[in-house]
Amino acid sequence: MLRPVKQDQILNHAARFHGHLGPWLALGLRAGRRATKLLKATPFQLKAVVHCPRRTPHSCFIDGIQVGSGCTLGKGNIRHVRTSRIWVEFLRLPGRSREKMIESDAPPKARLRLEVRPEVSTELTIIPPRTESYVTNLARRVYRRPLSRLFIETLVD
Repeated sequence: MLRPVKQDQILNHAARFHGHLGPWLALGLRAGRRATKLLKATPFQLKAVVHCPRRTPHSCFIDGIQVGSGCTLGKGNIRHVRTSRIWVEFLRLPGRSREKMIESDAPPKARLRLEVRPEVSTELTIIPPRTESYVTNLARRVYRRPLSRLFIETLVD
């Protein structure tokens, strides 16, 4: 578990990038950090395919993934697919480096799928935002939850 100071620094960085701190941003941040840790990958070795609605607040998940994984639009290693369910697939690609950010036909070394648990999606969808401080505190609580309570995780080597 991360120390609270470190958590606060990471959440504050994500909030500066995104413009505010919300629970969907926190979910994406946790997903991105999980992928880099589990797949032992740098942002240049990862590709993210994010499945979610193309509307806020759900699309905030994408920004969290960018901050958490380092997969960015600028590097071209993140893509959004418009769906009603919310999940992300990370691919650890072979032989990619900062100097060589080109796509390869080689199969990925590993795949990680993280699907937001239905009960989490329902909880965050049915609770209307009350105040900015309520949304910020909810994001912090969501970020601190165990991964097993946030995502259904599938790893394919």
